[in-house]
Amino acid sequence: MHRPRPAVGLSLAMIVMAGVMSGWGTGRAAADPVSGGTLYVAHDSPSCSDSGTGTQSKPFCSVQAAADVVEPGDTVRMLGSPLSPYSEAVTLTRSGTSDKPITFSGAPLSPSRSKAVLAAPASAPALTLKGVHDVRVESLTFSDDHHSDVVAVTGSDHVTLDQLTVDNAAPAVPVTGTAIGVDGTSSDVTVSRNTLNPSTAYGVRVAPGAARVTVTTNMIFTQQQGGIVVSGAADTDVTSNTVFAPCATAISLDGGSSGVVENNVALTLGSTQTGACQAPTAPLYAVSADSTSQVTADYNVAASDASASAPARTEYSWAGTSYATSAAFRDGTGQGTHDIDGIHAYPSTPAEHSPLIDSADATAPGELSTDSQARPRVDDLLVDNTGNGTGHPDRGALERQDTLTIASGDVPTPPKGLAPLGISMETDATSSWGAALAYSVDFGDGSDPATGTPGTPAGHTYTTPGLYTTRITFTEPDGTSAEKSYAGVAAGTATPPAAALSVAPDTANGQVSAGFARFTVPAPADPWEVEYRTLSFGDGSQDNLAADAQEPTQPTHQYAAPGTYTATLTQTDLLGRTTTATTVFHAADAFVAVTPQYDAQKTIAAHGVLKLSAATLRADSNGVDAVQLQLVTSNAKASGALTLYTHGTTRPGTTAIAFEPGRTATAETTVKVTPTGSVDLYNGSSGAVAVNVATVGLQSHAQYADTYHPVTPARLLDTRTGTGCVRSPVAGGHSVTLSVGGTHGVPAAANAVVLDVTATTTKASGDLTVATHSTNDSIVSGPHWTTGQTITAQVVIPVYDGKVVLHNDSKASANLVTDLVGWYGTTTGGSEFLPVTPARILNTRTGTGTGTGKVARIAAHATLRLKVTGAHGVPATGVTAVDLNLTVPSPSGNGYLVAYPDGTARPGVYSLNFTKGHSTATRALVKVGTDGEIDLYNAGTGPVDVCADLLGDYDVFPAG
Repeated sequence: MHRPRPAVGLSLAMIVMAGVMSGWGTGRAAADPVSGGTLYVAHDSPSCSDSGTGTQSKPFCSVQAAADVVEPGDTVRMLGSPLSPYSEAVTLTRSGTSDKPITFSGAPLSPSRSKAVLAAPASAPALTLKGVHDVRVESLTFSDDHHSDVVAVTGSDHVTLDQLTVDNAAPAVPVTGTAIGVDGTSSDVTVSRNTLNPSTAYGVRVAPGAARVTVTTNMIFTQQQGGIVVSGAADTDVTSNTVFAPCATAISLDGGSSGVVENNVALTLGSTQTGACQAPTAPLYAVSADSTSQVTADYNVAASDASASAPARTEYSWAGTSYATSAAFRDGTGQGTHDIDGIHAYPSTPAEHSPLIDSADATAPGELSTDSQARPRVDDLLVDNTGNGTGHPDRGALERQDTLTIASGDVPTPPKGLAPLGISMETDATSSWGAALAYSVDFGDGSDPATGTPGTPAGHTYTTPGLYTTRITFTEPDGTSAEKSYAGVAAGTATPPAAALSVAPDTANGQVSAGFARFTVPAPADPWEVEYRTLSFGDGSQDNLAADAQEPTQPTHQYAAPGTYTATLTQTDLLGRTTTATTVFHAADAFVAVTPQYDAQKTIAAHGVLKLSAATLRADSNGVDAVQLQLVTSNAKASGALTLYTHGTTRPGTTAIAFEPGRTATAETTVKVTPTGSVDLYNGSSGAVAVNVATVGLQSHAQYADTYHPVTPARLLDTRTGTGCVRSPVAGGHSVTLSVGGTHGVPAAANAVVLDVTATTTKASGDLTVATHSTNDSIVSGPHWTTGQTITAQVVIPVYDGKVVLHNDSKASANLVTDLVGWYGTTTGGSEFLPVTPARILNTRTGTGTGTGKVARIAAHATLRLKVTGAHGVPATGVTAVDLNLTVPSPSGNGYLVAYPDGTARPGVYSLNFTKGHSTATRALVKVGTDGEIDLYNAGTGPVDVCADLLGDYDVFPAG
């Protein structure tokens, strides 16, 4: 019958899960030093330094640096790296004291770290303890690629090597190295709970002259020449080791050694022998004749399995005599009274009911209270206790543990609800050994645990809202325990956490990527209560956001096209309640100034179409939605106009430039485009016309670029009056340098300006060019004129030093007038661009846009108010300027138009000049009044018809 077992007090409570095998997690059983500090080593830390003090924030880079300065009582913590080991040969020459030992530890500080690895070089051991005392080395892994010596203890005493691991594959050729070596001048050395894999010729080797060495509870695998080899060492105890030895003797003592060999498991599987085995028929245990009188052997296990290629091994060699069985060994020597053989075993935790269980000598010198994986030595209730002493350890380095099974139904019910929330928890668990169990439930809210015996439900009420973790622990009388946690009992608040959302375009260095949204989502007031959050961007795409964010998050999104989008944050809490927040993002364009490059002149036949690719227009870059072009026509065979529009769309009834025979015309305009598309230029004339095209700017929603700053038009230069510091006509072939930055509200750092440039009192036909001042790589064509003609053209020109150059290309003089319309630059106070499908919003010949719907010319010295917002894709509010093409068809007299924001004083500037009988068209970027209207003033001597074509609008930045 099974005998009742006494309760055993344990220093380490264990968590035991189902299916305990030899791979069960390791633990530590090392005492902390009595006093002293901690030195850190982390060679993968960017802040590491070998000249520092080894703090956690500035650790040493090398282990040797710490070894050179460690003091008694100090602990050296080697922090593991997932990428590489410490590749160095470390020598320790500094000692501790009996009450202040030195400790070297490679145990991870947290689960995010790995165990430290020290790589053994070919030339020297990875770690040498040289002439030291009172030193402990624990929880280190050694990588042994060279199959050489790994750890060497020389001339040292009171040293402990605990829970070390030597890793590498078994060598394919004979080698000579030793995993752990103790030389003949060392004493009082403990080699415990280490795992030595098949890397070297010897596992543990103790040299002649050593004394009081304890080799206990180690796992040693497949050493070529010996698992544990003791030669000429006094008082050396070899206890509770498991040695898998298919190639050599598992445990041997010779050279006059003395000590105890107990509780060990030596085993071999014939099928695992390889060609590298140097002594495949060696006995499992060997004690030489000069040592037998001083060695006691008992409670050992010899498990020798034969195979077709490897016969059963001799189990013992005692004083030179071989013994095939434990019975023969016992009869022949009087030793091994309690030895076991004739069993099948693996180098793993004993299977249930194995004869290894509870059959060891608990009083054997060097016997530990925990096994090689730091699990307690416990009494198996299913196995009779056949060992000696109390505690009932299993033989070998691994201890069979009880399996505690916690029922799947041991969860809080209900798991969620409004506070106060009452729950109940089942408390069912079983022990595979039939041990009596007690439970303790920690509800995670600071209340006292509920205790009892399994089967009695535990109830509890959460009075304060929160997310709680319940933890149930089942414990046996000997301290063995199992634990189950349930993280997620939600006692909800009366109302769900509120959601909030805001958005702004992404800016950098004063520029904006106007279609790139940066959202801000504040952390909820009770992050624990939120289960998931989804941000829908309003264009069919969405992101899932972290539910339990403690800080505001800033998700970003690149919109594929300009437009107004409503983004929605949907927040769902643990109780299934949903809250939302919305915000509106106006994805628009910003201006990219480019150096104009005129395309080769093309001729467009009467009523023909010239197709211009995005690459030709330099619009094939990120997010370009529109281009600003300059058109120059010549050699017209008949009067007419060009219409510019996106390829693949319906041709609008708009005018980009008007032309007639014998005259060269210039006009800038804007057209929608895609990076992979093209635009069409239609000749509405009955005759052919030649055209040059240059790109003067891009509008992109996906590039960091400039915003537009419209101004009430202001005169910068008039050579007739001296405005701009020049008071005389500009001679043919001469230039005027004009300052535009740092005046009239234009900052010196502006990147481009929009100007209306006029030539008047012209003495001969000619044209004007506008160029940057500091470099001549940006040149655009200004107005072309005939003798005596006054004409205006709007131009966009980059500026680098705040100045531009106006050059009279005529052979005769002309007076030059320049009016400021706006500028491009920093985002502060600027506007974003939104292209629209071209639309004629004013035609006095048909009554479109006149306010009355009736045909009505603009009388001489009269003003027409034009509503430009709230229709044709233009927002009703927030509009600062509109991009128009203005046309005066066949005027009956001479004059000019002034376009300016409604509600402001009319400026004394030119927006478009016209000559009797000649149709004129030009671009006009016009600032919009606060009422969404612009004014068109006819400064001519008679009434005129006016057409206005809408190309896009500018909206206040950031638009909402």
